Amino acid sequence: MAIFEWDDSIALGIPTIDAQHKALFGWINTLNTAIKSGDGAEAVGEVIWNLITYVTEHFGEEERLMLSCNYPGLAAHRKEHDQFVSRLREIQVEFIDGHEMGESVLDFMVDWLVCHIKGTDQGYSRFIHQQAES
Repeated sequence: MAIFEWDDSIALGIPTIDAQHKALFGWINTLNTAIKSGDGAEAVGEVIWNLITYVTEHFGEEERLMLSCNYPGLAAHRKEHDQFVSRLREIQVEFIDGHEMGESVLDFMVDWLVCHIKGTDQGYSRFIHQQAES
């Protein structure tokens, strides 16, 4: 997997959320670097833990934002978040149990985030921007 490079095609136009999305990709890139450089299981495990912690905090902030503007798609959006966090925790457990963290796992993380941001997140972003214009 190549290091993920941010581009404005996935920007939502909500500065705090865009900054958090950039940071999420930064954590994935850090994980990629730790794995490829052979930093050891402890270092990789720490990066996975930090990634999960950051994802959880970020999703909470997004959900509070959606709640504050009465976004009608909040429940479905939260379900997607919960499923991703659950999968990340499964990946963490598999890693702790000795499974190798391969490129397919990193590709899954990047693909999921890009698709989620370009799809589901764009929905609440449009809703918020429309409300601000009215």
